[in-house]
Amino acid sequence: MTRLAETPMSVDEFLLWQETQDERHELVDGRPWLMTGSSSAHADIAGNVFATLRNGLRGKSCKARLEFAVATAASNVRFPDVMVDCGPTAAADHIAAGPTVVIEVTSPSSLAVDYLQKPRDYASVATISTYIILNQDAVRATVLRRSGTELVLEGEAIGREAVVDLPEIGISLSLADAYEGLDLRD
Repeated sequence: MTRLAETPMSVDEFLLWQETQDERHELVDGRPWLMTGSSSAHADIAGNVFATLRNGLRGKSCKARLEFAVATAASNVRFPDVMVDCGPTAAADHIAAGPTVVIEVTSPSSLAVDYLQKPRDYASVATISTYIILNQDAVRATVLRRSGTELVLEGEAIGREAVVDLPEIGISLSLADAYEGLDLRD
């Protein structure tokens, strides 16, 4: 990600500004950062996860969303690759009302942000109970779960036979489904 502005923005200012941009940005410490483009593996994994969660949530009050904004307590705005929002959301809303599960597909350039910065940001949102980091180069999921005010490492799911249970939304995420169509090492 590349920082673009020196003048700090509020969340509301950022959201208005973002609507006029051709590229996606995140707000970090009051400043917009350009998000890098994704690889085909990244896009395929995110799409597979979204489709799996969307199908599993049919008829339930929670909704799977792609790249929908999550505002954090530090007034950062993150756009997880996929998330489950269990809050009341109107059609014109730009921020998730009740993000519950957030999922990032990590790439070599985003490792530090996904593993170090985003857990702190997501932990500051009381409704987020689970943060999953999917590796784009191997069939592997790192799972962090809420413990008090933190998201702590629960463990890793490795290989296509692995499943991540998501009791907070009443479904499970199979890594075979998440990595469908990709020829990656287990």
